[in-house]
Amino acid sequence: METPEKISNQNKQWYLVEVIEKCEPVDKDKTSDLRRVLTWGNIHLVKANSSEEAYDKGVKIGKDGAFKFNNSDNVEMEWSFVGIGDLLLIHEDIEDGAELMWTDYGDITNKRAQSFAKSKAELLRNISKSEKE
Repeated sequence: METPEKISNQNKQWYLVEVIEKCEPVDKDKTSDLRRVLTWGNIHLVKANSSEEAYDKGVKIGKDGAFKFNNSDNVEMEWSFVGIGDLLLIHEDIEDGAELMWTDYGDITNKRAQSFAKSKAELLRNISKSEKE
């Protein structure tokens, strides 16, 4: 019998940190907060002894991930760190099927609750796109 892979979280030291990043042209006028910027929230798994340490690790990940590049139109672009969007303590051991994150949507209509579920085809199509990148 095969032993399942598991990372113990008995001491509650694993966190999910959402690092918010944005991408825009380097020479864009940055005085307007209403300008459009490509924005991503990337979820990182971090091990820390406290939520404050997990937050600080998330900030370091975000700042270390900033970089510049030239796009296909030869425009100099930059990915920059915006901040931390979420910080979640993982309560379970990390293993196949473990609940790692959740969203409290509040007391909403059944119709709205149903709208969150996507079809298998849509999810697989989205995964297929990201696997090709």
